[in-house]
Amino acid sequence: MICFLADEDLHYDIVKKLRQNGYEVLFVPEIGLQGKRDSEILHYALVNDLVLISGDKDFGGLIQFGKLWKQGKVILLRYRLIDIQRIVRDIQNILYNEIESLINNVTVIIVLSERGYRIHASQ
Repeated sequence: MICFLADEDLHYDIVKKLRQNGYEVLFVPEIGLQGKRDSEILHYALVNDLVLISGDKDFGGLIQFGKLWKQGKVILLRYRLIDIQRIVRDIQNILYNEIESLINNVTVIIVLSERGYRIHASQ
Protein backbone atom coordinates (compact mmCIF):
# COMPACT_ATOMS: atom_id res chain seq x y z
CA MET A 1 0.00 0.00 0.00
CA ILE A 2 1.17 3.51 -0.81
CA CYS A 3 1.76 5.75 2.21
CA PHE A 4 2.10 9.51 2.05
CA LEU A 5 4.05 12.34 3.61
CA ALA A 6 2.06 15.56 3.38
CA ASP A 7 4.16 18.71 3.25
CA GLU A 8 3.36 21.51 5.65
CA ASP A 9 1.98 23.65 2.81
CA LEU A 10 -0.77 21.12 2.13
CA HIS A 11 -4.23 22.15 3.30
CA TYR A 12 -4.98 20.07 6.39
CA ASP A 13 -8.44 19.16 5.08
CA ILE A 14 -6.74 17.21 2.28
CA VAL A 15 -4.74 15.26 4.86
CA LYS A 16 -7.86 14.65 6.92
CA LYS A 17 -9.94 13.50 3.93
CA LEU A 18 -7.23 11.11 2.70
CA ARG A 19 -7.04 9.62 6.19
CA GLN A 20 -10.83 9.26 6.32
CA ASN A 21 -10.63 7.39 3.02
CA GLY A 22 -8.22 4.87 4.56
CA TYR A 23 -4.81 6.18 3.47
CA GLU A 24 -1.85 6.41 5.81
CA VAL A 25 -0.73 10.03 5.75
CA LEU A 26 2.05 11.48 7.86
CA PHE A 27 1.85 15.28 8.14
CA VAL A 28 5.12 17.21 8.33
CA PRO A 29 4.05 19.40 11.32
CA GLU A 30 2.86 16.35 13.26
CA ILE A 31 6.17 14.49 13.00
CA GLY A 32 8.52 17.33 13.90
CA LEU A 33 9.69 18.29 10.41
CA GLN A 34 7.97 21.68 10.19
CA GLY A 35 10.37 24.36 9.00
CA LYS A 36 12.98 21.84 7.83
CA ARG A 37 14.70 22.24 4.48
CA ASP A 38 13.01 20.73 1.45
CA SER A 39 15.92 18.32 0.98
CA GLU A 40 15.47 16.99 4.54
CA ILE A 41 11.74 16.45 4.01
CA LEU A 42 12.29 14.71 0.70
CA HIS A 43 15.05 12.56 2.23
CA TYR A 44 12.68 11.55 5.06
CA ALA A 45 10.06 10.52 2.49
CA LEU A 46 12.69 8.59 0.52
CA VAL A 47 14.12 6.57 3.41
CA ASN A 48 10.64 5.81 4.77
CA ASP A 49 9.23 4.82 1.36
CA LEU A 50 6.61 7.57 1.36
CA VAL A 51 5.14 9.51 -1.54
CA LEU A 52 5.45 13.21 -0.77
CA ILE A 53 2.44 15.40 -1.54
CA SER A 54 3.19 19.10 -1.81
CA GLY A 55 2.36 22.30 -3.59
CA ASP A 56 6.03 23.34 -3.53
CA LYS A 57 7.51 22.83 -6.98
CA ASP A 58 11.04 23.04 -5.53
CA PHE A 59 10.71 19.32 -4.72
CA GLY A 60 10.56 18.51 -8.42
CA GLY A 61 13.75 20.49 -8.93
CA LEU A 62 15.52 18.64 -6.12
CA ILE A 63 14.73 15.32 -7.76
CA GLN A 64 15.46 16.40 -11.32
CA PHE A 65 18.52 18.60 -10.75
CA GLY A 66 19.46 18.74 -7.07
CA LYS A 67 21.36 16.63 -4.60
CA LEU A 68 18.53 14.08 -4.47
CA TRP A 69 18.73 13.67 -8.23
CA LYS A 70 16.62 10.77 -9.45
CA GLN A 71 15.51 9.80 -5.96
CA GLY A 72 12.04 10.17 -4.54
CA LYS A 73 8.37 10.15 -5.35
CA VAL A 74 6.37 13.36 -5.34
CA ILE A 75 2.86 14.42 -6.21
CA LEU A 76 2.93 18.16 -6.91
CA LEU A 77 -0.41 19.91 -6.59
CA ARG A 78 -0.70 22.87 -8.97
CA TYR A 79 -4.35 23.80 -8.52
CA ARG A 80 -5.50 27.39 -8.88
CA LEU A 81 -8.49 26.90 -6.57
CA ILE A 82 -8.57 24.75 -3.47
CA ASP A 83 -11.39 22.24 -3.92
CA ILE A 84 -10.66 19.60 -1.27
CA GLN A 85 -13.08 17.00 -2.65
CA ARG A 86 -11.70 17.32 -6.17
CA ILE A 87 -8.05 17.22 -5.11
CA VAL A 88 -8.60 14.10 -3.00
CA ARG A 89 -10.54 12.45 -5.83
CA ASP A 90 -7.75 13.31 -8.27
CA ILE A 91 -5.10 11.86 -5.93
CA GLN A 92 -7.14 8.67 -5.64
CA ASN A 93 -7.45 8.51 -9.43
CA ILE A 94 -3.67 8.88 -9.72
CA LEU A 95 -3.24 5.95 -7.36
CA TYR A 96 -5.61 3.89 -9.48
CA ASN A 97 -4.07 4.86 -12.84
CA GLU A 98 -0.39 5.12 -11.92
CA ILE A 99 0.07 2.62 -9.10
CA GLU A 100 2.60 0.60 -11.10
CA SER A 101 4.72 3.71 -11.77
CA LEU A 102 4.63 4.65 -8.10
CA ILE A 103 5.64 1.15 -7.01
CA ASN A 104 8.10 0.14 -9.74
CA ASN A 105 10.05 3.35 -10.34
CA VAL A 106 12.74 4.89 -8.17
CA THR A 107 11.80 8.38 -9.24
CA VAL A 108 8.30 9.63 -9.91
CA ILE A 109 7.10 13.19 -10.21
CA ILE A 110 3.39 13.61 -10.86
CA VAL A 111 2.16 17.14 -11.48
CA LEU A 112 -1.56 17.30 -10.78
CA SER A 113 -3.88 20.20 -11.65
CA GLU A 114 -7.37 21.03 -12.86
CA ARG A 115 -6.24 20.18 -16.38
CA GLY A 116 -5.21 16.64 -15.46
CA TYR A 117 -1.76 15.30 -14.71
CA ARG A 118 1.60 14.61 -16.23
CA ILE A 119 4.05 12.05 -14.95
CA HIS A 120 7.84 11.86 -15.09
CA ALA A 121 9.22 8.51 -14.01
CA SER A 122 12.56 6.71 -14.17
CA GLN A 123 13.87 3.44 -12.83
